[in-house]
Amino acid sequence: MKKSTGITTTALLSIFALSACGNNKINTETKSLYAQGLEVVQLMTEMIQNEEYINLTAPDSTKSAIQELADGDYSTPKAVYSIQASDTELEKLVEMNGFDNISDNLKTFLLPKTYGYLINNINGKGGVEDVAVAGICTAGKTFVNENADTKNIYLYTYDNTAPIAVTFIKGDDNSVSANGTFIMYDEFTCNSADEIKDFFDYITVEVTEVNPEK
Repeated sequence: MKKSTGITTTALLSIFALSACGNNKINTETKSLYAQGLEVVQLMTEMIQNEEYINLTAPDSTKSAIQELADGDYSTPKAVYSIQASDTELEKLVEMNGFDNISDNLKTFLLPKTYGYLINNINGKGGVEDVAVAGICTAGKTFVNENADTKNIYLYTYDNTAPIAVTFIKGDDNSVSANGTFIMYDEFTCNSADEIKDFFDYITVEVTEVNPEK
């Protein structure tokens, strides 16, 4: 029996579609993934603290949750963790959602995009409002880093506020797309690498703590 991951194939398709959109401006300045992720976090912080942006983009039903995010302190992470999964594990995830009869080329295209699904799946456990708030407050950037891994998630954790997951996907010519998402699900535990690893009970992930880098 295939184990349910709590998200429909339709939701997975929406993640694939959204990941194709974004800012095409490429920053060629060499920085670590840690530092690039912090810049995404800063952009997200400005976003949730900008009253005009929230009034224009957020329905009334989400504003109280966004205000709680805005009250948080994102200046210095408590800890940052790298989350990675092998292609074999990602292939299992793709197949679990009904994509078990696709070409190798299409599978190669979909595998990196499942990283966005992993994060959306966490928020999906919290319900529609968590998914909506996370979607409204998502931000990203594109830059060049020839030393970056093909795909990675950096989880930035903080005291007394929501963690932020920044997904890094490497493309052509060493370009890297970084997309940040708030983790809204209250029961997501991320006080250690082992806690994070155990949360992903439907896929095997490697989790390591990342030291601050410039």
